[in-house]
Amino acid sequence: MMKKPLLFALILMLASCSSPANHVTGKGDALPSMKLHGLSGNTAYSRELFKGKVVIFNVWATWCPPCRKEMPDLLKLSQILPKKRFMVVALSVDENLDDVKTFVHEHGLTFPVFWDQGGASIGTPKLGVFKYPETLVMNRKGRVVTKVIGAYPWARADTIKALKYIAKYGNIPNG
Repeated sequence: MMKKPLLFALILMLASCSSPANHVTGKGDALPSMKLHGLSGNTAYSRELFKGKVVIFNVWATWCPPCRKEMPDLLKLSQILPKKRFMVVALSVDENLDDVKTFVHEHGLTFPVFWDQGGASIGTPKLGVFKYPETLVMNRKGRVVTKVIGAYPWARADTIKALKYIAKYGNIPNG
């Protein structure tokens, strides 16, 4: 008869030793603080870098065809939007840093690109991203207002209008 309470106690003890569930950022959540690794070895801290701006935060990989297709639109968007109020940022989850550097150079990307090797530190554990591309759009207070999974036409006039609305009101139109 003592076996059931002992087994129950053992299960409780083991459960209390397990690590907490990883946070997955969703609509309405604040973007978690992240140490971002640049392609040249530099680091940046997300809260400082993004403070007061609407951020289009794209998680991608060079081996992902929809990601590659979407990059020219993100580049164009970064050139259209005023940098004082908006920021386009890419986080590569490639395994090989040289692949990312080559892609950035060949495609002339001028917005900030960071690297999270295999998505192991940020992409999956902090953001819950496992489908690429995935883009989080944050308002000026650092809250996620929407997530877009898959390639998206970021430089379209209606998208730019929606991003400007987010800058002014902090949420998506009709959202």
